Formats: sequence, structure tokens, C-alpha cells
Amino acid sequence: MSHHHHDRHRKGEAPAHLFWTKKRIAIVAVIALAAMAAFVVLTACEKAPAPKGPTPVVPAAPGAAAATKPAQQQAAGVPMPASGATAGADAQKIASAPPAAGQSQAGGYAVSGPDGDQTRIEVGGLVMPKPVTWVWTAPTMQFRALQYAVPALGVNSPAAELVFSVFPAGDGGPVDANLDRWANQFREGEAAAQSKRAEGAVGGLKVSTIESVGAYMGMGAAAPRPGYMQLGAIVQAPGRNVFIKIVGPQATVESNRKGFEAMLAGIRDASAK
Repeated sequence: MSHHHHDRHRKGEAPAHLFWTKKRIAIVAVIALAAMAAFVVLTACEKAPAPKGPTPVVPAAPGAAAATKPAQQQAAGVPMPASGATAGADAQKIASAPPAAGQSQAGGYAVSGPDGDQTRIEVGGLVMPKPVTWVWTAPTMQFRALQYAVPALGVNSPAAELVFSVFPAGDGGPVDANLDRWANQFREGEAAAQSKRAEGAVGGLKVSTIESVGAYMGMGAAAPRPGYMQLGAIVQAPGRNVFIKIVGPQATVESNRKGFEAMLAGIRDASAK
């Protein structure tokens, strides 16, 4: 026995307990490697970005479709309401591109455009002279049929605005109610500023005029603008009324008084036969 036992050792045969120890080590190693591989996979999954779902469809803003309409469809050319009631600052500030020269505006009358005669205004069936320094601009409110910028007097002063509104007679309320609304936009402290009014006639058309000076609080304004002035007129033509007013810093408006008065004095009804 002793001789065979030593022979097995000499032939390199490992004892049984050594064989099972190595087998266990191999099994443990395989299990450890499998566990490590599973850990790596799980870690990668945690770090991977979550899959994105479909992009939600965002509804278009209510006014988005209107912005794509042709300019002539957006231009309303209607007047401010006589009651003075507002539909909110945002509604009052809706910018609308005016019709180009030769196109029709409210009431079916042609209206001056940026490329027309720079010495003449045509609006609401009326024609009248104007200084070439008054520059056509796109109306900044939907209630304006036509608008001009009147150059400022002074380096840091803003330009004045000359605006026209046209509407069928009676639709905008009584003339006096509109003049009252314009007057109440100029304040002296807590009260309305004093205004000068007059009545006249030009070419057979009745013309009501108003002049106001004070802190101007126009529609949609955040705060009154002191030192402002207004020269306004309402022309009553057959079947329609035309509102005209220039508003801006007092010095600028005053320096354009002669041009405004000459414009009113030169009004004629182009639609008259």
C-alpha cells in the first residue's frame, strides 16, 4: 500500500481533496464573473437616457391665424367707439396693415398709401392737402384707417401722430359724444383739461373742431404724458363721418398748426357728383 501510494504521488496524481478545492474555486470564479457582468449591465441601463415619447402638439395662439391673412383683410379702418369703452389694452393695440393706395377701406373709399402723392391725403371719400414732411406710417391700432408721423420739434422729443378714422354716419355715436371723449383724454390734475371747440363748414361739409392741452392719457397708455396737445376735427360728409386728429408734444403740434388748418381748409368731397 505504501508503495502504491508513493507511486501515485510520483506520477503527479493530485489528491481528491485538492481536486474538489480547485473545482469549487472555478465555480465561485464563474459565479463572480456572472454577477459582475449583471452589475455592469444594470448600471448601464440606469445611466442610459429614458426613451422620449412623441412630441406634444401645441395649439396655435388665437391670433396666429389672423396674422397670416392678407393685409387688406386685417385692416379694419373702423372708428373708436363713441362710448369710450375699451375691450382691453391688448385689443386696442392690435396692429393692422392698411390697404395700399387705390385699395378700398371702410365704406368703400380709396385711402392714401406710402407711395402715393405726398402732397395730398385721400381718405373716406375726402381729399385734402398736406405738407410733404408728414410721413405715411402703418396704422398702429385697428380703429385707424390712415396714419401719419409728424416730425418732432426738438432732438429728444417724440413725433406727433396724425390719424384718420372713417365710419358710416351714426355708427360711431353723436359727434358731441366723440368730442367729449377726446377732451377727457387730456387731464389737469384729477379733472379734464379745458378744451376749445368750434363749428364751421368747408365745401358744404360741416366740420367740428377741438383743441386740448394737458397730460394726455390715450387708450392703452400706461401713464399720462404731460405737455401734450391735440388738434382734432370731425367732418360730416354724406353717409359717413371722418375723424381727424393730430396728437403729440405741444411744441410739435403747435408748430404744425398752420399745416393742420390748411389741410382742413382744403378739404373737398371727392365722391360728390
